Amino acid sequence: MIKKHNLKQVKGITRVTFKQRGNLIYAIDSPDVYRSAAGTYIVFGEAKVDDMNKRIEEAQAQQAQQEALSKSAGEISATEDKSPEAITADLQAASLASAPAEEEEDEGEVDESGLDAKDIDIIVEQTQVSRAKAVKALRAHKGDMVNAIMDLS
Repeated sequence: MIKKHNLKQVKGITRVTFKQRGNLIYAIDSPDVYRSAAGTYIVFGEAKVDDMNKRIEEAQAQQAQQEALSKSAGEISATEDKSPEAITADLQAASLASAPAEEEEDEGEVDESGLDAKDIDIIVEQTQVSRAKAVKALRAHKGDMVNAIMDLS
């Protein structure tokens, strides 16, 4: 049928989307696309409904988190002194500061009421701290994940 209608395959297309009224979007990933001599396109593939609002929210959240992390990394590198004496002093200060923090940590049951368990898991994963510290940071920042991660990093 393709040869009969003189269709030429279009290479390099990875995704095709069709927009309908009301922000309803149909997406076809890895489609087979053909073009006729008249300029008409024919697309073969499995169409799935794509929620554009959800994708935008996820992209904005990811961008905000990356900006926050890059901002903190920029502040640290801008104020860093690379001399051996400064490095030694920083290591000593860090070891003194981390000793009391480890003693404060509760190993018992942590009250997570009012907080989302997924948020706590993400903070633990991103900052490599205990669940108790993640809960404490979330409470200190009133449930704001980005600020809690920044505080623990």
